[in-house]
Order: sequence, then structure tokens, then C-alpha cells
Amino acid sequence: MKRRRIAARKGEKARGGTTPARLVCGGVGPRRVPRWGRALGVIAGLLPLALAACGGAGAPSSRAPASSPAKPVWVVGSLDDLTGAGANGGEAQQKGLNFFVDQVNRSGGVAGHLLRVQYCDTQSTPTGGATCARQLSTVNSHVVILAGALPSTQGAIPQLSNVIGVSVLPVLFPKAGSSVFQVSALEKAVVAPMLSAVKSAHLQTIGVLYTADASGTSQLTAVQQGASAAGLKVVSRAMNPSASDVTTQLLQLKSDGAQVLFFASIGTATLAALTSYHSLAMDLPVVLGAQAVTNSFLRALPFPIPSRLYGISTLAAGSAGLTAAERSAWSTFRARFKAYAHEPVDSEISSAYYAGCVAAAALKGTGGGTAAEMTSYLTSNPITCLGAQMRFDIPGLNVVDQQPTSLAQAGPTVADGWGAVRTPL
Repeated sequence: MKRRRIAARKGEKARGGTTPARLVCGGVGPRRVPRWGRALGVIAGLLPLALAACGGAGAPSSRAPASSPAKPVWVVGSLDDLTGAGANGGEAQQKGLNFFVDQVNRSGGVAGHLLRVQYCDTQSTPTGGATCARQLSTVNSHVVILAGALPSTQGAIPQLSNVIGVSVLPVLFPKAGSSVFQVSALEKAVVAPMLSAVKSAHLQTIGVLYTADASGTSQLTAVQQGASAAGLKVVSRAMNPSASDVTTQLLQLKSDGAQVLFFASIGTATLAALTSYHSLAMDLPVVLGAQAVTNSFLRALPFPIPSRLYGISTLAAGSAGLTAAERSAWSTFRARFKAYAHEPVDSEISSAYYAGCVAAAALKGTGGGTAAEMTSYLTSNPITCLGAQMRFDIPGLNVVDQQPTSLAQAGPTVADGWGAVRTPL
């Protein structure tokens, strides 16, 4: 299967000239890349210098940059679902990581080095994830961001070699002693604000529509375990990940007594489920899994955004439960990202930013050390990101703790994006 790497924009057209290079290899900047651009493997307007520096698909290996960069460069690998079922999440992850690198490089870099990103498209498949992992294991930073959904990430991990993997998934649960780190809070922590909101609304029964695959069943399990502890009831129905119509399952869940719906799915499966919800003119509150809490998902809807559309997320939406440092950092983060990308922050963007924080901390703390040295550093030291002091200290797991999570609500328009809950469940 042909693998494709997305090359970087060294500058974007602006009125009256061009912007400075973003120093992001493989990045697409804040704008969406057309499908034909991904299919070609290299965006047509890229500078030859960018291709040579990236060493990405289509770059002539003998070509050297016209001049050496002012600082040495650490290239970070990023494995993304840029096409296929997880493409909505992959696009948002890429924007978030590009933004992080842009901010770091504008501030002088990490330990005297600039950062660049080399992307590889998994096509949302385990096989694609494996191929990308083998390709990205050669990056000189010894850091690979695992930004794909569960299928591609599970395919990638066994193929990683001499690097640390930083995963954005809340359902991966990497074991302590491994070189893979989960930078998103445990799924049970991510679903907790939803369960709290259900109880606060005096509702009792959650109807879960889940895909019959590893991603869907993992999300279902987290909801079931959390609901049991909270005294709530869960009814569930399975769907084929490739199904285009799930009206039957939704009607069954309603008949089963569901008072709020949760879609434990990713990508096109979530879109199919919400389309069926819309066609039935259902008015139950509906909550999406974190990967769908993206601006690109809202843009993909072929109908108006449902008024009672919510999502579990790693967004610090609102102010409840946040420290003063977290509130300040998130306010700055939202404003700067909006100015950079001309769209609001979403859950995938924030998780990619967290992944960038962990990668940078490991590089700074070890001076660009080996994978073993970075693994030791991350398990022994706190990581400060967006005002939070996070640690990989959950017993037996390389999973981050002390990270904000929230229930978010979709705004009335795409431009509003995702934010704090305006209408209680």
C-alpha cells in the first residue's frame, strides 16, 4: 500500500507578500489540505528548500538547503490519520501540533534546537500505522507522536524502534516500563464530566451506540464502568463501523429507555450516526466521543448543528475545576490559536498541543537523549503544559494525570466551534 507524507509549507501567501517560514516539516499550516493535495503527496506550491529539509515524499535526497539554518533542528515524527475513517481527527491533530511547533520556534526553540515535524499518513488503518512507524523511527529527535485513532496506533506501536511514542488516545493504556506514553487522561476521566452532567440533569439512562471494533468497545467499557460507580444505567447497541444508516439502533435505544445518547465511534461512523439522528428528528441530548469534538467534524455536517450536541473532551471548557494558572494559560492558548488558524480550539487540537509539550519536555530534559533516557525522564518529572502540572504517575501505566477534562457543547454555527456547556443536558 502506498504511503504518503505531507510536506511542509515554508510560507503562506498573504496580502502583499509572504509570511515567514513556519519551520514545520510535513505540516500543512492552519488551513485544510485538499484531497488532491494529499493524493499527490506534495503540495504544489512548496519551496524546494522545504522539501530538501524535510526529506519527505518527493524530496530529492541529494538536494541540500541553500543555506544552513541558524540553529540545529530536531525532527519529530507524527503518525496521523489524514485520510480514511479518522481523517477529521487527523486534520485537527496536525493543526494543533503545527501550532505548538510554531509557538516554540518563535520563542527560540528547545535546548538550542528548532523543531520540525515529519508527518506520515496512516490512512486510518493498522497496516498504514505499521508502515508509518517504521518510516518515522529514523527521526533524529527519537520522538514520534502517535496522533492516530486506535486501529492505526495499535498497528504502529510494535514497529517503533529506538524512539518514544507519545499517544493522544485516552484508551491506549500503555504499560509502565514501555517507551510509549499516553498524553490524554484515561477515558474514565474524560467521560466523568458527562456522567456528572447526566446526574445533575436528574437523568438515569445513557444509551450508547458503539462501533463493534476496538475503539468503540473501549469507549463503551469506560462509560459502563463510570456509570455503574455513579449509579446510572447504560443500554447499548452495536453498529458496523462502515454502516451508513443506524436508525434502527437509535430507535431501539430510545425504546430501551435512553434519556441521553453517547456515540462511541470515530470519523465516518460518528457522522453516519448523527445523520441518522437528524433524519429521525430526535431531540435527545447526544454526546460524541472526543475524536469528533473537532471543527472539521462540524464543517462536515450536511445539516444544521443539532441544538443539543455535546462532546467529551480534554478541552478546559468553562472555568469549573480549573486553577488560576490553567485559566490564564487556556485563555492565552485560545486567543493565539484563533489568530493563527482563524478557527477556535477543539479537543483534537488541544491533545496534539499536549503531545507537543511532552515531546519538548523530553528533549529539553535530556538534551536530545536516547529513547531510554527520555523514558526515564518522563516517568520521573512533572510536565508543565497549559498551566497544568502533569505527571505520568498512574500505577502500572505510562498515562498522564492531573489534566483538565470537560463536557463541551457545539456552538450554533461552525464558526462558534466547541465551548462550555450553555444548555444543561
